[in-house]
Amino acid sequence: MTQRTMKKNLGEYTELARQIAELEARKQAVADRIKAGMEGAEEIKCGGYIARNKTIVSSRFDSKAFKAAHEALYSAFCKPQTSQRFTIATA
Repeated sequence: MTQRTMKKNLGEYTELARQIAELEARKQAVADRIKAGMEGAEEIKCGGYIARNKTIVSSRFDSKAFKAAHEALYSAFCKPQTSQRFTIATA
């Protein structure tokens, strides 16, 4: 790929990322307005839509606390994992 094409692709990627972030912020603002309009209700129906804002309780494993309490056991069950992270930053 030529430098010119690469620069064009990088520019397009960063512009799309900016637009996505802007749209996500707008989406969150609308969601906040909807939640405020629900006035604490868990579910409302309006014009063919159903909006739900329910509290979800979940249980997560605290690996840091487990490692601190049982380091040998923690190490015995850890396995290496390889991944790649793709990022683009402006210079």
